Amino acid sequence: MVLMLLAGYIAALLILGRKMTAPTLQSFRNGNRRLGFWTIFVMVTALWSSSLIVVELDAAYRYGISALWYGVSVCVMSVLVSSLMPMFERYHYISNSDLLGSVFGQGVRRLSALVIGGTFPIFALSNQLAAALFLSTWLHWPLWLSLTATTALILASIQFGGILSLARLQGFNLVVVLAGLFLAGLEIAKTPLPSAPILPPAFQNWWSTDHGLVMVWFGMNILNVLSAQAEIQTLAAAKNKHDAIWATWLSTLWLGLIIAFSTWLGVRTRELTGNPHESGLQAFFHLVLAHAHGPVLAIMGMAMWSLALMWCGPLLFSGAISVSGDLFGKSSSVSWLRLSLVIEGAVMILYGLWRPDQLVWWRVFGLTLRNAAVVGPTLAALIWGRSFSSRTILTAISCGIIVALGLNLLAGFSSTHFILGINPMWASAAITLVCLSVFQLARYNPFLAVIGTVLWSIATLLLVTFYSSANVLGILILLSGLLFLWFAYSATRQSAGLSPEPSLDSDS
Repeated sequence: MVLMLLAGYIAALLILGRKMTAPTLQSFRNGNRRLGFWTIFVMVTALWSSSLIVVELDAAYRYGISALWYGVSVCVMSVLVSSLMPMFERYHYISNSDLLGSVFGQGVRRLSALVIGGTFPIFALSNQLAAALFLSTWLHWPLWLSLTATTALILASIQFGGILSLARLQGFNLVVVLAGLFLAGLEIAKTPLPSAPILPPAFQNWWSTDHGLVMVWFGMNILNVLSAQAEIQTLAAAKNKHDAIWATWLSTLWLGLIIAFSTWLGVRTRELTGNPHESGLQAFFHLVLAHAHGPVLAIMGMAMWSLALMWCGPLLFSGAISVSGDLFGKSSSVSWLRLSLVIEGAVMILYGLWRPDQLVWWRVFGLTLRNAAVVGPTLAALIWGRSFSSRTILTAISCGIIVALGLNLLAGFSSTHFILGINPMWASAAITLVCLSVFQLARYNPFLAVIGTVLWSIATLLLVTFYSSANVLGILILLSGLLFLWFAYSATRQSAGLSPEPSLDSDS
């Protein structure tokens, strides 16, 4: 029975993916920008719920109900992305690397595409490893087999229709995941609690999590607004952009229910196991496997697989768009886009096998590169347009990456201990923003550039000297970089008469 259910599940994925064949690049990449309201709703809901469920389960197991704040930060990010869509649409949005290339030239296009192509498999790893852990625990598969099977299923199911296949698969996978969560909730709810309470009292406190960690969650996700390429591409493919924004708002309400239920599952798992040294996901898997049997267990296995597909599929597809069109320069070839999708999947498997127990380090490393190469330049493109040369942008990106990787190297590439308490992912974004601000001020008023640099340096020195919270220090330094950017924008906009110039390139 279990094998029949799994075989039927795999067949359904392949049939749904094959049913939507896209003959042209436009239909493969963005569905000819004809996606409807409910399609956008399902795709955005599936994208973020797939990430939320994994993180909320693990965070709630460790911190209690205060893990809800992570989910809130994701919802805020998704809404902010939809609010910025009119600005992205002015550039006929295809990808972040295409936008940057249209504004700043081919050098920036290729570098940002390389970073996007290299980091999106890193961000996809969280759900991929979670599914692999479940399959390894359930079926006793080795890690390499679990990773390869999941990746192959992703590639096989979306290679025919691209975003059209993805749209159908996201709806199917979302139903499977919700069914699995519901059944897991029933099994866990039926399990009697131990006679003696084993939860720390702080688990019922909304603020039991370190405030600095909550600030990291919000800072990370708000910064992600400028580089949430998978969601931006989904909204850009909508037939009616106004409907896409409303679909995102409705999706946020649905995500709230998923956040609440996933948090309850994590807290309940901790109540039943009481092992603070085990990861939340491992404890949840062991609990489900101990109480679920037969078809219920098969549905749970399919749900975990769907959870990986819902997250990895959009990220790998989005990364492949940047790799094929902007890194390889094959922006009009479906074949190259399919090949790039295979490359992204292979890179994800290699990352997972290289350091599977260092997922936090991978995320810090990926965010370090992305924040320097994508976030700062995208912000500069949106507020200053073509005011910078390609060489200037590349210099700013290089400075951000060099400083951040230098801090990472000095800390022994640790994911928890940082030089001066500054997380490299904040440092990379801050340095890039400061460089862009200095370059812009120097063009119109060198004296202001010197004054601004001195003031920012003093502020940073004071923060490093007197502020002790490592989680918050990096965010404060990033905020100082954003303030410097605002100062440069205010000082140069009026004198230079700057206004962002959208790309004249059509989506062809």
